[in-house]
Amino acid sequence: MSGNRRKKVTMADIAKKLNISKNAVSLALNNSPGVSEALRKQVLETAKQMNYGKLSALENAGPTCIVVLVPEYIRNDSYFYSDIFWSIEHEARKTGHTVLMLGISPKDEEEGKLPVMSEHLQVIGYLAIGIIRKEYLAKLCTLNKPIISVDIRHNNLPILTVGTDNFGGAYTAVDYLIRSGHKKIGFIGPIYVAQSVYERWCGFSQAVMEAGLPLYEEYCIFGSQDHFELLDNAEILRKYLSKLPEYPTAWLCSGDLIAISLIGLLGEQNIRVPEDISIMGFDNLKVSELVTPALTTIHVDRNLMAKLAVMQLLEQTKKSHLHKCNLSISCELVVRDSVRKINKEAL
Repeated sequence: MSGNRRKKVTMADIAKKLNISKNAVSLALNNSPGVSEALRKQVLETAKQMNYGKLSALENAGPTCIVVLVPEYIRNDSYFYSDIFWSIEHEARKTGHTVLMLGISPKDEEEGKLPVMSEHLQVIGYLAIGIIRKEYLAKLCTLNKPIISVDIRHNNLPILTVGTDNFGGAYTAVDYLIRSGHKKIGFIGPIYVAQSVYERWCGFSQAVMEAGLPLYEEYCIFGSQDHFELLDNAEILRKYLSKLPEYPTAWLCSGDLIAISLIGLLGEQNIRVPEDISIMGFDNLKVSELVTPALTTIHVDRNLMAKLAVMQLLEQTKKSHLHKCNLSISCELVVRDSVRKINKEAL
Protein backbone atom coordinates (compact mmCIF):
# COMPACT_ATOMS: atom_id res chain seq x y z
CA MET A 1 0.00 0.00 0.00
CA SER A 2 2.89 2.35 0.79
CA GLY A 3 4.16 1.77 -2.74
CA ASN A 4 1.13 3.67 -4.09
CA ARG A 5 1.69 6.62 -1.80
CA ARG A 6 2.12 9.84 -3.75
CA LYS A 7 5.66 11.13 -3.76
CA LYS A 8 6.14 14.43 -1.93
CA VAL A 9 7.02 17.27 -4.32
CA THR A 10 10.26 19.06 -3.44
CA MET A 11 11.99 22.23 -4.62
CA ALA A 12 14.41 20.00 -6.52
CA ASP A 13 11.46 18.60 -8.52
CA ILE A 14 10.29 22.11 -9.42
CA ALA A 15 13.85 23.09 -10.38
CA LYS A 16 14.20 20.05 -12.63
CA LYS A 17 10.90 20.74 -14.39
CA LEU A 18 11.86 24.36 -15.10
CA ASN A 19 15.52 23.56 -15.76
CA ILE A 20 16.72 26.07 -13.17
CA SER A 21 18.70 25.78 -9.95
CA LYS A 22 17.16 24.74 -6.65
CA ASN A 23 18.45 28.00 -5.19
CA ALA A 24 16.46 29.99 -7.77
CA VAL A 25 13.33 28.06 -6.78
CA SER A 26 13.98 28.81 -3.10
CA LEU A 27 14.44 32.53 -3.80
CA ALA A 28 11.21 32.66 -5.79
CA LEU A 29 9.12 30.76 -3.24
CA ASN A 30 10.43 32.82 -0.33
CA ASN A 31 9.95 36.13 -2.15
CA SER A 32 13.67 36.88 -1.83
CA PRO A 33 15.72 39.08 -4.18
CA GLY A 34 17.85 37.42 -6.86
CA VAL A 35 15.27 36.29 -9.43
CA SER A 36 13.15 38.19 -11.92
CA GLU A 37 9.45 38.77 -11.36
CA ALA A 38 8.70 36.73 -14.48
CA LEU A 39 10.64 33.74 -13.13
CA ARG A 40 9.10 34.14 -9.68
CA LYS A 41 5.64 33.99 -11.21
CA GLN A 42 6.59 30.95 -13.27
CA VAL A 43 7.95 29.13 -10.22
CA LEU A 44 4.82 29.88 -8.18
CA GLU A 45 2.56 28.67 -10.98
CA THR A 46 4.58 25.49 -11.47
CA ALA A 47 4.62 24.83 -7.72
CA LYS A 48 0.85 25.18 -7.70
CA GLN A 49 0.43 22.79 -10.66
CA MET A 50 2.71 20.20 -9.03
CA ASN A 51 0.86 20.55 -5.69
CA TYR A 52 3.96 21.62 -3.82
CA GLY A 53 3.06 21.09 -0.17
CA LYS A 54 4.31 24.32 1.38
CA LEU A 55 2.66 26.45 -1.28
CA SER A 56 -0.60 24.58 -0.80
CA ALA A 57 -0.46 25.34 2.91
CA LEU A 58 -0.11 29.04 2.18
CA GLU A 59 -2.96 29.02 -0.29
CA ASN A 60 -5.17 27.28 2.23
CA ALA A 61 -4.57 30.18 4.60
CA GLY A 62 -7.36 31.93 2.71
CA PRO A 63 -8.46 35.27 4.20
CA THR A 64 -6.74 34.76 7.56
CA CYS A 65 -3.08 35.20 6.69
CA ILE A 66 -0.92 37.53 8.81
CA VAL A 67 2.29 38.60 7.06
CA VAL A 68 5.35 39.20 9.23
CA LEU A 69 8.00 41.40 7.57
CA VAL A 70 11.53 40.57 8.71
CA PRO A 71 14.47 42.86 7.80
CA GLU A 72 17.60 41.05 6.69
CA TYR A 73 19.75 42.14 9.65
CA ILE A 74 17.72 40.00 12.09
CA ARG A 75 17.30 37.01 9.78
CA ASN A 76 19.65 34.88 11.87
CA ASP A 77 18.77 36.38 15.25
CA SER A 78 18.58 33.65 17.87
CA TYR A 79 18.20 35.89 20.90
CA PHE A 80 15.72 38.76 21.00
CA TYR A 81 13.54 38.37 17.92
CA SER A 82 13.39 34.58 17.82
CA ASP A 83 11.17 34.67 20.93
CA ILE A 84 8.91 37.20 19.23
CA PHE A 85 8.63 35.10 16.06
CA TRP A 86 7.59 31.97 17.92
CA SER A 87 5.12 33.85 20.10
CA ILE A 88 3.50 35.54 17.10
CA GLU A 89 2.99 32.21 15.38
CA HIS A 90 1.67 30.60 18.57
CA GLU A 91 -0.80 33.41 19.23
CA ALA A 92 -1.96 33.51 15.61
CA ARG A 93 -2.61 29.76 15.52
CA LYS A 94 -4.57 30.00 18.77
CA THR A 95 -6.93 32.41 17.05
CA GLY A 96 -7.16 30.33 13.86
CA HIS A 97 -4.84 32.37 11.66
CA THR A 98 -1.81 31.44 9.59
CA VAL A 99 1.47 33.36 9.68
CA LEU A 100 3.64 34.01 6.63
CA MET A 101 7.13 35.40 7.28
CA LEU A 102 8.76 37.38 4.47
CA GLY A 103 12.33 38.63 4.39
CA ILE A 104 12.96 42.26 3.42
CA SER A 105 16.40 42.97 1.96
CA PRO A 106 18.16 46.35 2.19
CA LYS A 107 17.64 46.67 -1.57
CA ASP A 108 13.90 46.04 -1.14
CA GLU A 109 13.77 48.83 1.43
CA GLU A 110 15.84 51.23 -0.66
CA GLU A 111 13.76 50.65 -3.80
CA GLY A 112 10.45 50.48 -1.94
CA LYS A 113 9.76 47.02 -3.32
CA LEU A 114 6.66 45.72 -1.57
CA PRO A 115 6.03 42.00 -1.00
CA VAL A 116 4.64 40.08 -3.97
CA MET A 117 1.82 37.95 -2.64
CA SER A 118 0.09 34.98 -4.22
CA GLU A 119 -3.29 35.91 -5.65
CA HIS A 120 -4.74 33.10 -3.53
CA LEU A 121 -3.78 34.85 -0.30
CA GLN A 122 -6.06 37.43 1.24
CA VAL A 123 -3.76 39.15 3.70
CA ILE A 124 -5.52 40.66 6.72
CA GLY A 125 -2.56 42.72 7.90
CA TYR A 126 1.17 43.12 8.45
CA LEU A 127 3.48 42.90 11.45
CA ALA A 128 6.73 44.80 10.83
CA ILE A 129 9.51 43.46 13.06
CA GLY A 130 12.60 45.45 14.05
CA ILE A 131 14.19 48.37 12.22
CA ILE A 132 12.63 49.01 8.81
CA ARG A 133 12.97 52.24 6.86
CA LYS A 134 10.22 54.73 7.52
CA GLU A 135 9.87 55.36 3.77
CA TYR A 136 9.27 51.66 3.17
CA LEU A 137 6.60 51.49 5.87
CA ALA A 138 4.96 54.60 4.46
CA LYS A 139 4.67 52.87 1.08
CA LEU A 140 3.32 49.75 2.81
CA CYS A 141 0.55 51.93 4.21
CA THR A 142 -0.71 52.47 0.65
CA LEU A 143 -1.87 48.84 0.62
CA ASN A 144 -4.66 49.92 2.99
CA LYS A 145 -4.13 47.00 5.35
CA PRO A 146 -3.63 47.21 9.13
CA ILE A 147 0.06 47.44 10.03
CA ILE A 148 1.69 47.07 13.42
CA SER A 149 5.32 47.90 14.08
CA VAL A 150 6.64 45.49 16.70
CA ASP A 151 9.36 46.75 19.08
CA ILE A 152 10.26 49.92 17.14
CA ARG A 153 8.13 53.08 17.14
CA HIS A 154 8.05 55.27 14.03
CA ASN A 155 6.97 58.89 14.39
CA ASN A 156 4.54 60.47 11.93
CA LEU A 157 3.30 57.19 10.49
CA PRO A 158 -0.35 56.09 10.74
CA ILE A 159 0.51 52.65 12.09
CA LEU A 160 0.18 50.90 15.42
CA THR A 161 3.20 50.17 17.57
CA VAL A 162 3.58 47.54 20.26
CA GLY A 163 6.86 47.88 22.08
CA THR A 164 8.66 48.38 25.37
CA ASP A 165 8.65 51.25 27.86
CA ASN A 166 12.23 52.00 26.89
CA PHE A 167 12.32 55.32 28.71
CA GLY A 168 11.04 53.84 31.97
CA GLY A 169 13.29 50.79 31.72
CA ALA A 170 16.43 52.88 31.30
CA TYR A 171 15.34 55.22 34.10
CA THR A 172 14.95 52.20 36.39
CA ALA A 173 18.40 50.91 35.42
CA VAL A 174 20.14 54.21 36.16
CA ASP A 175 18.24 54.59 39.42
CA TYR A 176 19.59 51.20 40.49
CA LEU A 177 23.16 52.19 39.56
CA ILE A 178 22.86 55.43 41.51
CA ARG A 179 21.44 53.62 44.56
CA SER A 180 24.42 51.27 44.27
CA GLY A 181 26.73 54.26 44.78
CA HIS A 182 27.69 55.12 41.20
CA LYS A 183 27.99 58.75 40.10
CA LYS A 184 30.11 58.49 36.96
CA ILE A 185 27.81 56.55 34.63
CA GLY A 186 28.10 56.12 30.87
CA PHE A 187 25.69 54.97 28.17
CA ILE A 188 26.39 52.78 25.14
CA GLY A 189 23.81 52.35 22.39
CA PRO A 190 23.17 53.17 18.69
CA ILE A 191 20.77 56.08 19.26
CA TYR A 192 20.90 57.12 15.58
CA VAL A 193 19.70 53.72 14.35
CA ALA A 194 16.57 52.95 16.37
CA GLN A 195 13.94 55.05 18.11
CA SER A 196 13.85 52.49 20.93
CA VAL A 197 17.53 53.07 21.74
CA TYR A 198 17.07 56.84 21.65
CA GLU A 199 14.19 56.46 24.13
CA ARG A 200 16.54 54.50 26.42
CA TRP A 201 19.08 57.29 26.16
CA CYS A 202 16.38 59.82 27.14
CA GLY A 203 15.40 57.71 30.17
CA PHE A 204 19.08 57.46 31.10
CA SER A 205 19.55 61.24 30.79
CA GLN A 206 16.51 62.14 32.87
CA ALA A 207 17.44 59.76 35.70
CA VAL A 208 20.97 61.18 35.83
CA MET A 209 19.80 64.81 35.81
CA GLU A 210 17.03 64.27 38.37
CA ALA A 211 19.65 62.80 40.70
CA GLY A 212 21.67 66.01 40.35
CA LEU A 213 24.58 64.21 38.67
CA PRO A 214 26.62 65.42 35.67
CA LEU A 215 25.71 63.92 32.30
CA TYR A 216 29.12 62.61 31.25
CA GLU A 217 28.83 62.37 27.45
CA GLU A 218 32.57 61.65 27.28
CA TYR A 219 31.70 58.25 28.75
CA CYS A 220 28.98 57.62 26.15
CA ILE A 221 29.16 55.76 22.83
CA PHE A 222 26.34 56.39 20.34
CA GLY A 223 27.65 54.79 17.15
CA SER A 224 27.67 56.20 13.63
CA GLN A 225 25.26 58.81 12.31
CA ASP A 226 26.14 57.94 8.72
CA HIS A 227 25.50 54.21 8.42
CA PHE A 228 23.69 51.27 10.05
CA GLU A 229 25.66 50.14 13.10
CA LEU A 230 24.33 48.25 16.14
CA LEU A 231 27.45 48.23 18.40
CA ASP A 232 26.94 44.60 19.47
CA ASN A 233 29.95 43.59 17.39
CA ALA A 234 33.12 43.53 19.49
CA GLU A 235 35.36 44.88 16.72
CA ILE A 236 33.10 47.87 16.10
CA LEU A 237 32.75 48.56 19.82
CA ARG A 238 36.53 48.27 20.32
CA LYS A 239 37.03 51.16 17.88
CA TYR A 240 34.89 53.51 19.97
CA LEU A 241 36.17 52.24 23.30
CA SER A 242 39.76 53.02 22.33
CA LYS A 243 38.87 56.70 21.83
CA LEU A 244 37.62 57.28 25.39
CA PRO A 245 40.06 59.20 27.62
CA GLU A 246 38.93 57.26 30.69
CA TYR A 247 36.15 54.95 31.84
CA PRO A 248 33.22 55.56 34.22
CA THR A 249 32.49 53.40 37.26
CA ALA A 250 29.40 52.00 35.52
CA TRP A 251 27.91 51.65 32.04
CA LEU A 252 24.33 51.11 30.97
CA CYS A 253 24.23 49.35 27.60
CA SER A 254 21.11 49.61 25.44
CA GLY A 255 21.18 45.85 24.81
CA ASP A 256 22.49 42.72 26.48
CA LEU A 257 24.63 41.78 23.46
CA ILE A 258 26.41 45.13 23.65
CA ALA A 259 27.00 44.59 27.38
CA ILE A 260 28.39 41.08 26.79
CA SER A 261 30.76 42.36 24.07
CA LEU A 262 31.85 45.16 26.41
CA ILE A 263 32.63 42.74 29.24
CA GLY A 264 34.84 40.75 26.85
CA LEU A 265 36.69 43.86 25.65
CA LEU A 266 37.28 45.08 29.20
CA GLY A 267 38.62 41.64 30.09
CA GLU A 268 41.24 42.00 27.35
CA GLN A 269 42.45 45.09 29.25
CA ASN A 270 42.47 43.19 32.55
CA ILE A 271 39.56 45.30 33.76
CA ARG A 272 37.25 43.20 35.92
CA VAL A 273 33.46 43.32 36.00
CA PRO A 274 32.06 44.23 38.47
CA GLU A 275 35.15 44.73 40.67
CA ASP A 276 36.56 47.57 38.51
CA ILE A 277 33.58 48.62 36.38
CA SER A 278 29.90 47.74 36.69
CA ILE A 279 27.91 46.85 33.57
CA MET A 280 24.15 46.74 33.00
CA GLY A 281 22.33 45.41 29.96
CA PHE A 282 18.81 45.74 28.60
CA ASP A 283 16.43 43.02 27.23
CA ASN A 284 17.17 40.08 29.59
CA LEU A 285 18.12 37.64 26.83
CA LYS A 286 18.62 34.02 27.85
CA VAL A 287 22.36 34.38 27.28
CA SER A 288 22.55 37.19 29.85
CA GLU A 289 22.34 34.73 32.74
CA LEU A 290 24.88 32.34 31.19
CA VAL A 291 27.82 34.75 30.87
CA THR A 292 30.34 35.46 33.62
CA PRO A 293 29.48 37.51 35.53
CA ALA A 294 25.75 36.96 35.07
CA LEU A 295 24.36 40.21 33.70
CA THR A 296 22.22 42.63 35.67
CA THR A 297 19.69 43.84 33.13
CA ILE A 298 16.18 45.08 32.33
CA HIS A 299 13.59 42.47 31.45
CA VAL A 300 11.59 42.96 28.24
CA ASP A 301 8.50 40.74 27.98
CA ARG A 302 8.88 39.65 24.35
CA ASN A 303 6.15 37.02 24.56
CA LEU A 304 3.61 39.59 25.74
CA MET A 305 4.79 42.00 23.06
CA ALA A 306 4.08 39.42 20.36
CA LYS A 307 0.73 38.45 21.85
CA LEU A 308 -0.44 42.06 22.04
CA ALA A 309 0.76 42.72 18.49
CA VAL A 310 -1.39 39.91 17.11
CA MET A 311 -4.36 40.94 19.25
CA GLN A 312 -4.09 44.57 18.14
CA LEU A 313 -3.80 43.56 14.49
CA LEU A 314 -6.92 41.41 14.68
CA GLU A 315 -8.75 44.21 16.47
CA GLN A 316 -7.85 46.63 13.68
CA THR A 317 -9.40 44.34 11.06
CA LYS A 318 -12.76 44.96 12.73
CA LYS A 319 -12.56 48.74 12.40
CA SER A 320 -13.51 50.81 9.38
CA HIS A 321 -10.96 53.52 10.30
CA LEU A 322 -7.39 52.76 11.32
CA HIS A 323 -6.33 54.69 14.41
CA LYS A 324 -2.78 54.95 15.64
CA CYS A 325 -2.33 53.46 19.10
CA ASN A 326 1.09 52.90 20.67
CA LEU A 327 1.32 50.28 23.41
CA SER A 328 4.33 50.23 25.74
CA ILE A 329 4.97 47.23 27.97
CA SER A 330 6.53 48.00 31.35
CA CYS A 331 9.98 46.63 32.18
CA GLU A 332 11.41 44.97 35.27
CA LEU A 333 14.82 45.18 36.91
CA VAL A 334 16.73 41.86 37.01
CA VAL A 335 19.59 41.95 39.52
CA ARG A 336 22.45 39.49 38.99
CA ASP A 337 26.22 39.83 39.41
CA SER A 338 27.57 42.54 37.06
CA VAL A 339 26.95 45.60 39.27
CA ARG A 340 28.97 46.31 42.40
CA LYS A 341 27.77 48.46 45.28
CA ILE A 342 30.49 51.00 46.00
CA ASN A 343 31.08 53.23 49.02
CA LYS A 344 31.58 56.99 49.01
CA GLU A 345 35.33 56.70 49.40
CA ALA A 346 35.55 54.75 46.15
CA LEU A 347 33.93 57.63 44.23
